[in-house]
Amino acid sequence: MKIEPNLSIGECVVSYFLMMAVIIIGGFIGQWWLAGFGLLLFLRGITGFCAIKALRAAN
Repeated sequence: MKIEPNLSIGECVVSYFLMMAVIIIGGFIGQWWLAGFGLLLFLRGITGFCAIKALRAAN
């Protein structure tokens, strides 16, 4: 599996908005561990790489 960007700009933007939503919801309900999932979405959006999408394309 090659690690190179496989997301479009639109998918990166959606990932960013999902990250913000997860962090805000985690903050409002007081579950800061939930904001940790926002980090995964952040990395996905910044790098433009989605491991699940890469694995699906390899099959």
